[in-house]
Amino acid sequence: MPAAAPAWGAAAGAAPGFGGSPQPQPQPQAQWGGPPAGGPPPGQAAPSPFGGAPSPMAGMSSSAPFGGGAIAAAAASASGRPGLSPDATAGVSERVRFIRLTYLHLFGAILLFAGLEWLLMKNAFVIEHVSVPILRFALGDRYNWLVVLALYMAVGYVADYWARHATSRAMQYAGLILYVIAEAVIFLPLLVLAEMQAADYLRATGKEAHIIRDAAFLTLAIFGALTASVLITKKDFSFMRGALAIASGAALMLIVISIIAGFNLGILFSVAMVLLAAGYVLYYTSQVLAHYNPQQYVAAALALFSAVALMFWYIIRILMKLRE
Repeated sequence: MPAAAPAWGAAAGAAPGFGGSPQPQPQPQAQWGGPPAGGPPPGQAAPSPFGGAPSPMAGMSSSAPFGGGAIAAAAASASGRPGLSPDATAGVSERVRFIRLTYLHLFGAILLFAGLEWLLMKNAFVIEHVSVPILRFALGDRYNWLVVLALYMAVGYVADYWARHATSRAMQYAGLILYVIAEAVIFLPLLVLAEMQAADYLRATGKEAHIIRDAAFLTLAIFGALTASVLITKKDFSFMRGALAIASGAALMLIVISIIAGFNLGILFSVAMVLLAAGYVLYYTSQVLAHYNPQQYVAAALALFSAVALMFWYIIRILMKLRE
């Protein structure tokens, strides 16, 4: 979710800040960073505010088998029209391959995130030795959340750097996996609070709240609609880089101030952050289509994942507020 740290603190690849620390109240405050603010220049991965990972892409050139180029030239000559060299479509094939690999890796990152959260919230051994210590620290004092955000941003920066600058593919994957783990850990307090509120809602109303499930569906639906709009219109949203960077910086400042001063950022802030995340989705998607390095699809997936995570975080907060 640019190379700043994403939501909740800051994450590599693309995530603007998420917000204050979660608290055992209807409206938790754990907010981190989101997609990196500002995008990379053409041919370069975009940095992510709060630790996002810029994402160039990987590609491959295609060649016509069995002398396809010669056959095409002969056919064109016979028809009186100029023929297409095999190299004419090489760039297109490379970009298509890059796009396909980017979204496959994004899907893999989402599955890994979901699997990690299941372990952190359902596996007895992991809960006792990992989840409980994390929750005690994160929810013990509001200033502890500043430490969590700082660590998250640092890890996000490292993950983003590995994904963008590593020469080895293994190091790029290490960056993506590290980033997903950081997101899973920082999401844990918010998801636990959402589950607790859902249980209270069920006892009070006799109805299931389904906060996490509905937030996931809404996030995927919005992400899909935004992605489709870019794919269909082919619009380049690179011009949003500066505005996203400024908005992400302002959001991070508000998050830090809210933690220090001890007040909650309301639902309007959460709505604004969802809009910011949507801006990152548009920006990163247009970068994927036209500007990222075709060899860095791992970093591109990281950037998109940070934007999705930022949006998911704040949609959860909104639903928690609406279903108090």
